[in-house]
Amino acid sequence: MRSKTRTLWLSVIAFLVLVTVHATIDDESEMQQARARAKPWLMRTLTVGGVNLHVSPASIITLLLFLLQIVYSFVGQRQWCEASHILIKDTSPKTKKAMDAMVKDIGSNARKFGDIAAKYSQCPSKVKNGDLGRFYQRDMAPPFDKVCFDSNSKTGITLGPIQTQFGYHLIYIRQRQL
Repeated sequence: MRSKTRTLWLSVIAFLVLVTVHATIDDESEMQQARARAKPWLMRTLTVGGVNLHVSPASIITLLLFLLQIVYSFVGQRQWCEASHILIKDTSPKTKKAMDAMVKDIGSNARKFGDIAAKYSQCPSKVKNGDLGRFYQRDMAPPFDKVCFDSNSKTGITLGPIQTQFGYHLIYIRQRQL
């Protein structure tokens, strides 16, 4: 009796597997037929120098993006600047006069600039000695940006004071790419 039950169950399982496989085969053939019907709309064959190239919209978009990346890498070099600054929010004439004196005192001494920034700057960058890191053109306030990306502004010296909507800035440009 057990062997008959076992045989019956094995037969049922075999039947279910067969039906599933058959249904899968039918689905695959339907899918292949659907792909074959869609293929003329998506795929085009171009012959270049005797070689057949199969082209789809996705491959054209990928090629265009690749070409744009190449062009951008040669032509589109972004201008950047690495600088530190000291910000004093008060814009009174007295503050400007004090900052003029700071410029003369600091000169081209980067360490002194950082020490003064850590002590007096009113910008959160004071914890990094006024270091702003690398930034790109149009990232900063326009007057600040103008000084940093002006080819006449020298690197390695203290520049300013420059007034923006945030206050007066002293700027120390370490390096840049124009």
